[in-house]
Amino acid sequence: MRSEQFSEMIYHIAESQAWFNAIESGSYYADSLSSEGFIHCSTREQVMEVAERLFSKRTDVVVLEIEQTNLPIEVKYETAPNGKSYPHVYGEIPLEAVRRVFIIDWTNRSLEVRSA
Repeated sequence: MRSEQFSEMIYHIAESQAWFNAIESGSYYADSLSSEGFIHCSTREQVMEVAERLFSKRTDVVVLEIEQTNLPIEVKYETAPNGKSYPHVYGEIPLEAVRRVFIIDWTNRSLEVRSA
């Protein structure tokens, strides 16, 4: 269920090991779900800015492309301290909602589809 729909796809930067754990368990869970009540996401336009700010040059992260229409949980767009509105997912993300997984190409500041 979405409270607002700015974009069909939203993006979450995850540590690779957390993503592998999600594949085993059937859904993705981030520590922020326990500590803050939601999973931080971003729009396509925001994802590289967030990656550079929080995960600069890390090679142990992946970017999950999440289809909002496949989420059975609430997504709220909320304003962060920097004044920008970001999507927050209020529950675990089922694997069916993850459309693609990207790696970050730090040299070109872009996302590349991760090969299986």
